[in-house]
Amino acid sequence: MRLLSLALASTTLLISSAFAQQSNAPSSSAPQSAALKRIFAVEAEAARTAVKDQARTNTCWNFATASFMESEVARQSGKLIELSEVFAVRHAYPLKADAFVRAQGKANFWEGGNNHDAMDMLRHYGAVPRAAFTGLKEGESKLDHAELARVTTAFLEAVVKGGRPTKSWKPAFEGILDAYIGKPPQSFVFEGKTYTPQSFRDQVLKLNPDDYVEVTSFSHHPFYQPVRLEIPDNWSHNARYLNVPLDDMEKIMTNALSKGYTISWGGDTSEKGFNTKEGIALLDDEGKEVTQAARQDAFDDWRSTDDHSMHIVGLSKDENGKTFYLTKNSYGAGVGPYAGYLHMSRNYVRMKTIYFMVHKDAIPFEIRTKLNLK
Repeated sequence: MRLLSLALASTTLLISSAFAQQSNAPSSSAPQSAALKRIFAVEAEAARTAVKDQARTNTCWNFATASFMESEVARQSGKLIELSEVFAVRHAYPLKADAFVRAQGKANFWEGGNNHDAMDMLRHYGAVPRAAFTGLKEGESKLDHAELARVTTAFLEAVVKGGRPTKSWKPAFEGILDAYIGKPPQSFVFEGKTYTPQSFRDQVLKLNPDDYVEVTSFSHHPFYQPVRLEIPDNWSHNARYLNVPLDDMEKIMTNALSKGYTISWGGDTSEKGFNTKEGIALLDDEGKEVTQAARQDAFDDWRSTDDHSMHIVGLSKDENGKTFYLTKNSYGAGVGPYAGYLHMSRNYVRMKTIYFMVHKDAIPFEIRTKLNLK
């Protein structure tokens, strides 16, 4: 275990040295042959664990939110604890399968999810350290859920096509998950003491799922109200996204990051300016201010979709003084010039954020009042 001050010092040294170097990332309008050198200065950052690799899985929702939880533990206790990313995935699969079968196959089923799924699994099942449940089989070094996704999908489609489901499909489905991911531990030893996932949540992590909210900004719903966001990965039909105007959304994010909180982000990464190899995310027209109307149009015609989840851990500025969001990705530390991190521009975040999770105390008081959030 490391004290928060030491963790912050070490991560600041590591990240600042990486981001202070010059890179060959091009601007959004410059051709590859005329790449501009980019220098980023980190202005605010929070403690976090090392960059992970989701490998051949589509479970970014839990990689992002497990990392977010780790930073929340560090913020509140000074401890950096690595959490299992597959524990919540293993518990979410049967719930998604049940929803699919109850809808007679007319529902979304696949590996993906939303960041509240991870918090819901924490609420109902607890959490475990990463070392206690890796989801890796003997001889494996990286996760690979490609075959698991195909097998579970085919299995559920067969159950639905067969007519009335029998009572056998649920234990059979659990058997598939056990074979590919493993049985989640009922107890484990952490720092010499035995815990259950629930007692680990309550006694060690001390995270209260009710302290966390998801925020969005779309004008087809009323502002300052909880809404259901119509995105495919919202398989649980969650209707608790707090909808705020775009400028308030940005205020919440900036306030949170400047005060030591972090953000579990879900958004669109399909733009050509989202470049992990160069460690940057830019809109095609960075000089044009993003408005509520432009953001809504992009969502309405599917130019902005819920593609990927990441963990925003701080704020940075480029050599021209423009604001960027320091973002921890889950593609491994070897991707890009910044050891697996990237910088998303202010405009990119304003346009391409679909929703994000944050501690409710990170929301400015005047916005919390409008949301009637206690």
